[in-house]
Amino acid sequence: MTAIKIRQKVHSIIDNSDDRILKVVYAMLKEYAKAEVESSILSDEQKIEIDRRWNNHKNGKSKSYSIEEVNKFVAARLKK
Repeated sequence: MTAIKIRQKVHSIIDNSDDRILKVVYAMLKEYAKAEVESSILSDEQKIEIDRRWNNHKNGKSKSYSIEEVNKFVAARLKK
């Protein structure tokens, strides 16, 4: 069954369900959303470092490279 078909069936069930089913579905979706937020693959320290580097980039405090520059650098390194 395709995602579109499943979505249509779920909408139909929800549209025609009683409060008990709505509360169960809501609780499941709420827990799912909470787990999505909590399941980052980065540690807190890594997030802080990314923020620090991004701020340095935005403020012109760090050197940035275009994708073309990176590709040239990598190509040159691979030739050695």
